[in-house]
Amino acid sequence: MDRLIAADKLLTRILEWIMIGFFAFFLVLVVVMVVMRYVFNTGILGGDEFVTICFIVTSALGGAVCVSRREHIAITYFIDFLPRLQKTLVYALGLLIMAVVNVVMAYLSIDWIQGPGRFPWQPFGFARGIVFSMIPIGCGFAALFCLIKAALAIGGRERVDVLWLPED
Repeated sequence: MDRLIAADKLLTRILEWIMIGFFAFFLVLVVVMVVMRYVFNTGILGGDEFVTICFIVTSALGGAVCVSRREHIAITYFIDFLPRLQKTLVYALGLLIMAVVNVVMAYLSIDWIQGPGRFPWQPFGFARGIVFSMIPIGCGFAALFCLIKAALAIGGRERVDVLWLPED
């Protein structure tokens, strides 16, 4: 279980740093594009497209990281009344259902990517499918984190007294 916890933390940290990098570039690029557009009356070739790419990457990976950090949406009103064992089983079952949904979404997105994904992303010239592949990758990471959290909960290594970490 200790290896599973370490792998969960390491993978989460790596995905967070990737997201931070894309978001930082996204933020700087938007500010520069606004200044260039309204001050210098010019633009950056491919700037809008790259902002879209950064948004897709951060959104796809962000969903997976939210599962790992237990920041996903949850309504726990009825679950909170259950005894610890039943609460753990319901929590694990919910995570397994989320994992199945993410696997199905990843599978269905592959078909979707093959349609518009073969067209080039102008002005870069590479296939749109390269960027769109972040959707099944993000769903795959979310499913993996669901399975890890379910295993940790069943193994007694994941807290179930608070199933969802609310805003401070």
